[in-house]
Amino acid sequence: MVPDSEPPSLVLIAGPIAAGKSAVSRRLADDLRVSGQQVALVELDALADMARPTLPDWTVAHRIFASVTGQWLLADMDVVIAESVSNRAELQLVLGHVPVGTPVLTVAVSCRFEVALERALADPTRGISRDADFLRGVHEQWAEESPLFPVDLALDSGTTPLAESVRRIRSALAVTPPAPPGQDSVS
Repeated sequence: MVPDSEPPSLVLIAGPIAAGKSAVSRRLADDLRVSGQQVALVELDALADMARPTLPDWTVAHRIFASVTGQWLLADMDVVIAESVSNRAELQLVLGHVPVGTPVLTVAVSCRFEVALERALADPTRGISRDADFLRGVHEQWAEESPLFPVDLALDSGTTPLAESVRRIRSALAVTPPAPPGQDSVS
């Protein structure tokens, strides 16, 4: 990164499986790129796919995701979009790789379980997330976790059109303050 330049903003996309996080993240990245911004989109599933079907554990994928997100924040980018975190422990793992002073916008994307199940069942590439009991458990866990999650912007992908979600994120991104002092930094 060029000295004296503004650090890139980090947009953390959080939420349960099949909530629409990938769709929102990809549309946001495309929209920002069209407007001339340099954007890195870091997707947990894409990183995990590098090791499937032999991925030893999702914990490994989350650790790599956090590290790659942190590395992109050290590059000469305008915005880094990190998709996805689904609980506070995953959030803290990512934040531990964020350089001090980085503006962070945490966006929670959710929807009703029935909407998520319909999406999951329509996607033949999905694995266990197509199992209704598994997916219900994930959404129930998110419902318990989300009130404790530090969210700057909450979006319901079942009721908010994709273009409107992107507009709201871009609006919030324009006024995102830097991360608080004392946050772990990357050396």
